[in-house]
Amino acid sequence: MKAAFRTDLGVCLQGLAEDLLNPETTDQYTSSVDLVFTSPPFPLNRKKKYGNLQGQKYVDWIAGFAPIFREVLKPRGSIVMEVGNAWEPGRPVMSTLALEALLAFLKEGEFQLCQQFVWHNPARLPSLTQ
Repeated sequence: MKAAFRTDLGVCLQGLAEDLLNPETTDQYTSSVDLVFTSPPFPLNRKKKYGNLQGQKYVDWIAGFAPIFREVLKPRGSIVMEVGNAWEPGRPVMSTLALEALLAFLKEGEFQLCQQFVWHNPARLPSLTQ
């Protein structure tokens, strides 16, 4: 775990969730965090170097962070989680695994889903006027 940067308003911690989110490191942050911003590995069909999980193991892994996030968040704190899509193996069908993981996370943490959003970067899209 390392402090990515620090200001008078707080600190941004960077590292693997498994290293950062344990009682030894989170006790000092109980009910003090305004925002948890995370982008966990997606449940992709092909194994990646960073060790993406699949199936129920993925759902359980994501949901396992909910109690920890609940503990460190302020009463009006927020979580922003990027949950990516995956496809069913060998089929042109989107997997619902990421959605199942999100729902399990919400249930385990007794959170409410406030908003889903789609983001795009216009700089990465070809110009329609060219």
